[in-house]
Amino acid sequence: MSTIKEFRGGTPPMTERAEIAARERLLAAARGEVLEPYAVRPRWRSHGVRLGLRLAIAGALAVAVGAGTVLARDRSAMSPVASVRDLGERAAQAAYNDTGMTTNPGQWLYIKELQAPSGEGFGVEPSKRTTWEQWTSVDGGQVAWYHTGGKLLIQGNHPGLGDDDLAEPPVTPEGVLGKIRTVLEKEKPYSDEPLPSMDERLFQAVYQLMDTQALSAEVRAALFRALPTIPGVTYIPEVEDADGRKGVAFSHTGDWIRYDLILDPVNFRFLGTYGVTVKDHTMTYTNEPPIFVQAGTLLTLTARLETKVVDRPGQR
Repeated sequence: MSTIKEFRGGTPPMTERAEIAARERLLAAARGEVLEPYAVRPRWRSHGVRLGLRLAIAGALAVAVGAGTVLARDRSAMSPVASVRDLGERAAQAAYNDTGMTTNPGQWLYIKELQAPSGEGFGVEPSKRTTWEQWTSVDGGQVAWYHTGGKLLIQGNHPGLGDDDLAEPPVTPEGVLGKIRTVLEKEKPYSDEPLPSMDERLFQAVYQLMDTQALSAEVRAALFRALPTIPGVTYIPEVEDADGRKGVAFSHTGDWIRYDLILDPVNFRFLGTYGVTVKDHTMTYTNEPPIFVQAGTLLTLTARLETKVVDRPGQR
């Protein structure tokens, strides 16, 4: 945190708890999450587990949710993508070829991934990797993970929608975005920072839904087709996930953070996520010193390894 301390100048030093809380609010913003008050996540230590980035910013299309373990692909078999709309249509068609997972009320989605762990300062460690497990309720309302010491923690999830909500007619790009927008319009800032634009929050929400929910093929296809209609969403022809796999990505750059939703370039299943700050930003709080975040700070880097439907959080 030496760089951040230099920018604080003569401001009073933050307590360790306040510093961790501020850091987690930034990372939650990058993932599009809402942290409950004082729901401070554990720090990575050499001798223990730390909650990494990801519940989740911005990811991926539940095509991945039905995929289980994702296998590496031969680069020579990559299908060229011409535009973000082409990517949306190809991914939507691929969604219909992947039936996904059958779920029942009360069940949870188990997710295992490789990720860059949180560092000592803001963001994550680009050169390090760790495995991360979490569980999300199929109704979209809760997320769970194991805290240091083996305690299973459960809290509210963002945006709080599940497949049943999104499968209510009309299941169209406009229809699913309308349902998400209705929820987002009720949001209030969780810090002194203003909320991002609605376009940025829509991308974050779709990113989160596709990353953490077991969605039906129809809903997944509608979400894929919806992404190119969100202003500012582009595509990147080659992005690398945390496991080194090459993919194509939906991307959105907001005021100061870029989010990528990485898909397999052949079958368009979810591979992972990437998030990075694109310009310097100072976060301000009423009861805490301002926090300076430098451009180029890596906020999230993940790779999906496994998913399955289970009956309770903590079950593998």
